[in-house]
Parts: sequence; structure tokens; C-alpha cells
Amino acid sequence: MFKDKPVVSRRKFPRKLFRRSMSYMTAGKAEVVDGVEIGEGGISFRSNALIEFGQKLIINFFLQDGDFFSVCATLRSSQEVVGYTIYGISFDEVSLALKRQIRAYVARNSSDQTDRKITKN
Repeated sequence: MFKDKPVVSRRKFPRKLFRRSMSYMTAGKAEVVDGVEIGEGGISFRSNALIEFGQKLIINFFLQDGDFFSVCATLRSSQEVVGYTIYGISFDEVSLALKRQIRAYVARNSSDQTDRKITKN
């Protein structure tokens, strides 16, 4: 008999909660949204908008104690939650400076209280 094996995350990069405002632009539309998680490979955010899988986006965000970034990205996943959708995107091309700043942000103590909490509207 075979026992079920636990599902192992196959993420290439570690992630950290990213409870900050950010914005995206796609197909001539722009929206300010709440971030959910960030890692060197991408970022996730919540929105009520309908975005199609594979859609190209421009993501704009600030890292705490870091710089402003505007990055081309592609929608890779979506998860329906009551009242909104969480979208996961992957960065298309990431500059070395951005990779370093995201790596430092993710490596900081995860109990850092300076990120604001997202509340349900």
C-alpha cells in the first residue's frame, strides 16, 4: 500500500507577506490594490477586477526602506476568496537591484510590525 505524501511547495524563491498598497496596469486599465505576498520571482495581490490568465501587467510598488519599482509581469494564478480574487504574478525581467532589495525584504524578521494589515471592506 502507498501512503499519501504531503504536498511540498515547489516555489523557486521564498516569499514574505506584503501588506502594502501597490498598483497595476493592464489592457488600458489601472487599479490600486492591496499586496498579499512578495518574493524574488513575483508578487500577489487582491482585486475585484477580472484579469485573464497569461495577461501582461505593469506592477508598481515600493519596498519598505527601499525604492520604487515598475516591473513588467505576467498573471500566473488566481484564487477566488469571498469578496475578491488573489492574483499571483511572475516578474518577466527583474533587475539585479530589485532582486537584491526583495531578497533583503524577505530575509528580514517576519514579525516586523511596520507593514500595515489588510482588513476586509
